[in-house]
Amino acid sequence: MRQFHLKKIRVIIALIFFLSIVFLFLDFRKLLPETFYDVFLYLQFIPSLLKFISAVSVATLGFLAVLLLTSLFGRVYCSAICPLGILQDCIRWIKRRVKRKFRYRFSAPVNYLRYPFLALTVVTYLAGTVFFVSLLDPFSNFGRIISDFMQPVYIFLNNTGAKLLEKVNVFFLYPEDILMGGWIAYIFPVFILGLIIWMSLKWGRLYCNTICPVGTILGLISRISVFRIKMISDQCTKCGKCAFACKSTCININDQKVDFSRCVGCFNCISVCPEDAIKYLGPVKHKSLPKEPDDSRRKVLISAGLLLLSLFGYRKSTLAMEAESNLPQKIKSSHPGLPEEMKSGLSQEIDSGLSHEIDTNIITKVESDLHQEAPHNKVPTTIEPEKHFTVTPPGSLGIEHFTGTCTACHLCVSACPTQVLQPSIFEYGITGLMQPYMDYVTNYCNFDCLICSEVCPTGAILSLTTEAKKTLQIGKVNLILENCVVKTDNTSCGSCSEHCPTQAVHMIPYKGELTIPEIRTEICVGCGACEHACPTRPFRAIYVDGNFVHGIALLPEEEELEEKATEEEFPF
Repeated sequence: MRQFHLKKIRVIIALIFFLSIVFLFLDFRKLLPETFYDVFLYLQFIPSLLKFISAVSVATLGFLAVLLLTSLFGRVYCSAICPLGILQDCIRWIKRRVKRKFRYRFSAPVNYLRYPFLALTVVTYLAGTVFFVSLLDPFSNFGRIISDFMQPVYIFLNNTGAKLLEKVNVFFLYPEDILMGGWIAYIFPVFILGLIIWMSLKWGRLYCNTICPVGTILGLISRISVFRIKMISDQCTKCGKCAFACKSTCININDQKVDFSRCVGCFNCISVCPEDAIKYLGPVKHKSLPKEPDDSRRKVLISAGLLLLSLFGYRKSTLAMEAESNLPQKIKSSHPGLPEEMKSGLSQEIDSGLSHEIDTNIITKVESDLHQEAPHNKVPTTIEPEKHFTVTPPGSLGIEHFTGTCTACHLCVSACPTQVLQPSIFEYGITGLMQPYMDYVTNYCNFDCLICSEVCPTGAILSLTTEAKKTLQIGKVNLILENCVVKTDNTSCGSCSEHCPTQAVHMIPYKGELTIPEIRTEICVGCGACEHACPTRPFRAIYVDGNFVHGIALLPEEEELEEKATEEEFPF
């Protein structure tokens, strides 16, 4: 029985996953519900594994589903679920349209590269850094390519369409600003994209079988998979069409063998074989099939088991458990003025993962009044703000948890409605390259926005409720009066106070009719609206310094409106 349908099924599943994940990164309006994110991000191997380590729950077992899928059917994850793998197939498809006579050739496995890359990723992760994990994770690399390069093009097309529709009085679309961070953060995504295009055009899936650590892990497990590609020597004429079509270059036509550790389950070989000599078979005996030694399965299972035990055990005890046990003490020591009930409330929030209930309110577009002109300072400011810690996104618990879990996939960057989340350069040091940070020069964080905590696939940003977000303190406001335009130029301003959602910045009398800012750090949530609105240059007069461990802000006092007594009766 011919199995041509296998390739068609694989292509359909691959297109569904690929197009859906692409739109997840392009969806700057947040049109898709949270459940859509959960479905298509659940099976992404490394994000699911990291989320399981940081917050163990049934909802984070996607990586186990991938391992089970691989043990049954081989590396179908690489050809039907992994977006970076499917991107390589798209590149190959384009090449086939241009050069129809292109043929792949069998090549020996490059074990001296793929196993050291896997070892480097695992050892550095166990040592406490996700730097190489983020550099080599296929999902994160794909996310950076789409978020950093395709989303600006998508927004440009949206803006062009909005202008054209506006001329015919159709306002379905609205223009969106394109805000981008420092160019250095885009060097590595450019390099990876160029490397993938080059390797895909010349060697097919060589990237997956040499550099990608996920491909190497799944390749080890696929050696013992139940179903696999097998060649039936009695029917094979050694025409070589299967080897020419194999993008993993793993079919040795002379020996009539398939290196299933490199086979990605694309089924191209089955679709081109004129003799139906290649089958996708289960554990059935065939007189022409070579029998594999029994000890290979034991070796692979032992290796995979040791690898997973090291990941779950050592890393959890080194970073995650230490952070979880020390967070409440750090909060109490760093915020001694907070009431005990608020300290315990935050500790409970952290212990429960900052709550997994999601507020589904639609986040409106950022207010346009921030973009109105403010009185710029005539005298350049001279005092540079002194920032001790970079501000991490709300829900990330603090710098230690965030930098130890985030793989810089940039899904939160592409989903952020104000684009305040930008790829870092050296804000977290060299090992935190490309991890998002709150860039208040670009914009500020909406007071009730939860989107980044809803879409994060690795658990670096945990889920928040709306009420928890409104009192979560990710940083504290600082004021340099010597830089303030009111003091330097004797000009009224008040931009910082106007945009502060908690009134942690308010105006007090200064000279004559002038008022000057005053801050109350205990009620500041660190949203950065004041810093973004401040008009002084080159250094701002007001800024937010990040909290190493996120705290909880006091609620602002509600002012009662005074009723003015009128002596006269109502004149009408």
